[in-house]
Amino acid sequence: MKPKFGIIGCGDISRFHFNGLKKAGADIVYIADINEAAAKKYVDELGARFSKDYKDLLADPEVTVVSVLTSAKYHKEICIAALQAGKDVICEKTMSNNAEEAFEIAKAAEESGQLFFMSYMKRFFPAVKKAKELLPKLGRIFSAQVRAYQAWGNLYELEHGLGQQWILDGYGGAIVKCAGSHMIDMTLNLLGRPERLYAHVDYIPNSQVDRKAAALFEYGNGLVVNYETAAHALKKIGYERNSWDEYIEINGVGGRLRISTVMWDHSEKNAALLVFYDNETDTSTEYRFNAEIPFDAEMQYFYECLCNRVQGAPNVVDGFNTDIMISAIMESGFTRMPVVLDWQGL
Repeated sequence: MKPKFGIIGCGDISRFHFNGLKKAGADIVYIADINEAAAKKYVDELGARFSKDYKDLLADPEVTVVSVLTSAKYHKEICIAALQAGKDVICEKTMSNNAEEAFEIAKAAEESGQLFFMSYMKRFFPAVKKAKELLPKLGRIFSAQVRAYQAWGNLYELEHGLGQQWILDGYGGAIVKCAGSHMIDMTLNLLGRPERLYAHVDYIPNSQVDRKAAALFEYGNGLVVNYETAAHALKKIGYERNSWDEYIEINGVGGRLRISTVMWDHSEKNAALLVFYDNETDTSTEYRFNAEIPFDAEMQYFYECLCNRVQGAPNVVDGFNTDIMISAIMESGFTRMPVVLDWQGL
């Protein structure tokens, strides 16, 4: 049966979901948002039903899959309600506010038997897919470096975070959750789950607005990943020299992989870059793909999975994994102690 989509939340991120689903040929039959003005253009264009109350959408028997595109603080309530209503779910990052909520969502998805997809769209860059294909050529991996720097302005000379409170109100966290979560998912996708981590988190004074975090992810085989995410005001740094400075570099006895990503909402202008150094042949290869919007590839993939009733990835466990890591980073930053990661059997 062809899936019928209900969209909950029409904020800025929703345009990528709407566009990707339309390109995939999906039927969007219901839209919900407390802000009717934000939803109107999509409602008019698609001829979809509308409600300010997402529960009306969940009660509609025609809707078979729900895209949850609200702020993360609402995800637990909406995702669990959708699963209990017998709907499949696509959830924007991050899956929840914290590890406890993430576990509840994961258990609800497991018990419901419904399909559940997490929108970590950077997995769908061609450069990332090729890197995963080449990863076995590295042999024993001994180190990795991960960076997510985004231009949020100079937050390092502020005396308080009152002007940044909207970030916490909207997202439940600042630089780690908003900027760093994708690269945590990228690390887990390529290298698997670590055993423990140690982190330092730097906040704007007199606030809970995190502006920089550095962490060590420790694996059982001796691998340590160096992870850092930061807000900054540097205009011309990064692969594209446009302030966006985000990459993952993985080193093994057989070579090196380095993925440099592009600015998330302008990915149609340039492609993520993959460089592979092969130690056996002593050669470096640059993989320069055509620029494309990874949301489009992601929505096409999710749509095909839903049509064929196949649970693909990233899934609810991937969402849980990233939320566990974020919670552990914040805990370690507060206690100044390492945190053993409890994956709770998932």
